[in-house]
Amino acid sequence: MGGLALTAVAALGLSACGSDDGGTAPGGSAGSRPTLTVQAAASLTDALTRCTADYAPAKVRLSFAGSDELAAQIRQGAGGDLFAAANAALPAELAKEGRVEAPEIFAGNELVLAVPEGDAAVAGLADLERPGDLTLAVGAPSVPVGAYTRTALERLPERQRRAVLAHVRTEEPDVKSVLAKLQQGVVDAAFVYRTDVAATKGAVRAVALPAALRPRVSYAGAVVSGTEHAAAARALLRDLRSGTCGTALRTAGFLAADAG
Repeated sequence: MGGLALTAVAALGLSACGSDDGGTAPGGSAGSRPTLTVQAAASLTDALTRCTADYAPAKVRLSFAGSDELAAQIRQGAGGDLFAAANAALPAELAKEGRVEAPEIFAGNELVLAVPEGDAAVAGLADLERPGDLTLAVGAPSVPVGAYTRTALERLPERQRRAVLAHVRTEEPDVKSVLAKLQQGVVDAAFVYRTDVAATKGAVRAVALPAALRPRVSYAGAVVSGTEHAAAARALLRDLRSGTCGTALRTAGFLAADAG
């Protein structure tokens, strides 16, 4: 989903938020469920959409985008109730600025090289170290998947790193856009998360990176400062770690928080 569309979703969700936890929502009655707006990393789209559809404690409205774009929205005062990022750095920065509460890591993931199923053009990272017309999609440096990709490549010898980067055709604003370029046939390979590969139901396969290259991929959540639904947002964050949503994340292939 493009950045403008995702921002529009965020604005819609924010304008429709309910009132105080357990209070009277517009058009509702005392004791009705609060409405929580969750701004979440694009890679969480499938799992969070499924697990929050029947989330009993609150009605959940989801806004997905690159974690950096969502952090920018919070800095601009357009924050929702809960921020769920694909790294720990952005929530930590916002916490230092007083814009969110102390972050908590709730899941992990794995960076992989993704290629189309049945296409033998790229069997591994070594194929992208050779000159040729193979093309690669990566995340922009400011988005977590792009930062993780560069962390992995920085662990290669300089000559090999430069050779891989020479194949980069596009830098995308979130991991869904990176994957889309691969599925559309724009590129031959892409750096994404293992969970994104799993969501393609076999259309794309994951090539694991050597253990020495793999960055630690951690997802952190934080309650947005000043929200009227702080208690409900904290409860949902706990659920992301070890409740129904935590189970949904594990089912989708996300790692436990202490294994990220």
